[in-house]
Amino acid sequence: MSHKKAQKAQIIAATALLIIVTAIFAVAVVAQTSVSVWPYYVEVTPQKSSPGMYDVIVPLPVMDKARGDLADLRLFDSANREIPYAIRVRRDVAERRDMTARIFNAATSGPAAEVSIDLGDNPGEHNEIDVATNGTNFRRQVIIEGSDSGTEWRTLNSSGMIFSFASLNGSVASQRVTYPTSRYRYLRVRVLRDPVTDDRAPQITNVNVTMAVREKGMLSSWSVAVPSYQLLRNQGEFATTWVIDLGGRAPCDRLKLEIADDSFSRPFQVFAIDDPDNVHLVASGTLTRYTGDEPKPLTINFNQEEYVRKLRLQVTDYSNPTLGIMSIEASAPARQLVFELKERPSQPLRLFFGNPTVAAPHYDFEKELAVRLSTEPADSSLGAVISNPEYRPEPKPFTERAPWLIYLVLAASSIALGYVLFSLARTTTRMKSA
Repeated sequence: MSHKKAQKAQIIAATALLIIVTAIFAVAVVAQTSVSVWPYYVEVTPQKSSPGMYDVIVPLPVMDKARGDLADLRLFDSANREIPYAIRVRRDVAERRDMTARIFNAATSGPAAEVSIDLGDNPGEHNEIDVATNGTNFRRQVIIEGSDSGTEWRTLNSSGMIFSFASLNGSVASQRVTYPTSRYRYLRVRVLRDPVTDDRAPQITNVNVTMAVREKGMLSSWSVAVPSYQLLRNQGEFATTWVIDLGGRAPCDRLKLEIADDSFSRPFQVFAIDDPDNVHLVASGTLTRYTGDEPKPLTINFNQEEYVRKLRLQVTDYSNPTLGIMSIEASAPARQLVFELKERPSQPLRLFFGNPTVAAPHYDFEKELAVRLSTEPADSSLGAVISNPEYRPEPKPFTERAPWLIYLVLAASSIALGYVLFSLARTTTRMKSA
């Protein structure tokens, strides 16, 4: 009987110990959807009052306080309903991807040459072909058709044109034809003879199918105060440096300088200096203007985009006077935030930001943006940055707020463990006595 009581006491003590430890160190993870998670917001005003696609260019004051990848941004309407969005980095894009293609059914029909092309199962999107033909000094019409079955055809472009002209001073040629982006497995290409220079149907020697993506970029630019300069030596030569504060930590890939001098040729270097332990070169070259040149601003393009606040411009002057920099403009590809309003906007819309620890949203909307965005979205305007009055900083871990609990847990654990050992010792002694 005593042995059973001892076992029961041991179980109770162990359970109590588990409860104490669990109650103190367990962390309840609660998903935070309240706007109190973000310290700042700006009000977003769509220019239209109807459903549709809208956008806004993320400005410097927002980028300065947001995460570098802008994944802490959240857009809410006046009822605190979250609105999915996507971020487009508006760089210039000019890409071409060749498709795997099999050419068959090459033939001629009257004044035209014709080939069919099989792009295989699930070829993906394509929108351009290069058509190589024999001969020179021609201008030939190209007709492109598409089909999923190889029997029923749809016209993709009936007025394409390829040409080739040569002279003693050179030559000019184009064999590229575009058509609306499609996913057809089969293409049929017809090239008509030039009625002026061809006496028979031309010969198609090769066809290359590609997917071409061309997007015009968009710059986000802002003026920067011209700082005072400092004189120094660079490898023994006289030089001048300017420490440029961009006004906030933000993406930057170029500086535009307005310089008063009429003519000059000076080597320069630009360094990112935010981190004293990681000062690194971002651009170098020569600032040049010749007498009689138009006094337009000069642009310094970086080796790559930098996320930075402070830069150091260093110009080697040799025995020349310091350049007179009158203005500085910083730029980077614009960050375009695109969102969709499925009903009349519930004003005001508010864009919250400034919480570096919040998880990225991963909206389905951003994966579908290319399909949804058939035309450029309508513009929206942004107000000034406002400190969120509902913001509540995330509390420190419980053990940091109450470090004395660690000692309480240790004490409670020691007592419970001592009780278990004492009970085991008593049980063992009684069993030997018996």
